[in-house]
Amino acid sequence: MENPVWNQVLAAFEAQRERNEQENERRRREIAEKHPDLDEVVKSRHEMVLGAVRGAFSDGKLQSAEAVMAEYNQKIAALLQAKGYPADYLAPVCNCPLCGDTGFVYENSVQKQCECLKKAYQQALAQADGNEGENQTFAAFDPMRFPDAPLPGTGVTQREYMMAVRDKCRRFAANAGSGPIKTLLLHGGSGLGKTFLLNCVGHEAQARGVGTMSVTAYDLLMDLKNAYFSRTGETADAYFEATLLLIDDLGMEPLIDSVTVTQIYNLISTRLKRGLYTVISTNLTREELQKRYTERMTSRLLDPRTGMAIAFLGQDIRLMKA
Repeated sequence: MENPVWNQVLAAFEAQRERNEQENERRRREIAEKHPDLDEVVKSRHEMVLGAVRGAFSDGKLQSAEAVMAEYNQKIAALLQAKGYPADYLAPVCNCPLCGDTGFVYENSVQKQCECLKKAYQQALAQADGNEGENQTFAAFDPMRFPDAPLPGTGVTQREYMMAVRDKCRRFAANAGSGPIKTLLLHGGSGLGKTFLLNCVGHEAQARGVGTMSVTAYDLLMDLKNAYFSRTGETADAYFEATLLLIDDLGMEPLIDSVTVTQIYNLISTRLKRGLYTVISTNLTREELQKRYTERMTSRLLDPRTGMAIAFLGQDIRLMKA
């Protein structure tokens, strides 16, 4: 994935595996130097394993070595304890026995993210969000930034309208992870507070312990595209598995033939089927969304049974401030 936080976490896992291997090698050398008799037993076990593998290639059958391996393991464990070591001193060193600190496990030959990787990523996101957007919370929402002038055809001022929008977003955040409304679409012109409130939802949900992931539409598409065409096992599973996914600036990503619409539709559809929650901000109108992403996708986003769309109206407060 191109996400810098994701890359940082993967690099940390790789560094941990290198440290693990260094520790494994140190222990093997220590045993070889101090206890040659034990080292011979370890080497014999290794030769037995290699023999089983060679047998699989020579006669097409994997030799049954489980019983012999169990005997070797018991003997090695007993010798280690007799010499004052833990019984598992020569077992592979790792923080997570499920994935061996790779971050990935396999279920029915399908690669999945290990829970340890998901947890590390969420912690890294929380730290990044805390450093970069600590003031983008509902508590920091300032209605006085919006003009107290009537919105044409509404009977309310922009300030009153945005306070109502804030309350709707807060209710969605409070129910993310358990409520029936799975998607929240924030649409309207630039400078109306969409990204701010999108981040407010993320912070509120994350504070409640909801697994949250944030990405721009551009970075999302690049990751989906790279995973789709990957020949090295690269995946975009995190986007399909996060309980709450925040997608900012939908419509700003490049429109790549047979990729953009298909991949984003697949993501939204899959997340809905899994009962996961998604917040999207976009400068596009409903009509522009339908033209760009097809009616099939917009109907899923705008289905009132599972989604809520909020139009952002009024004057660009960034231009007013300038």
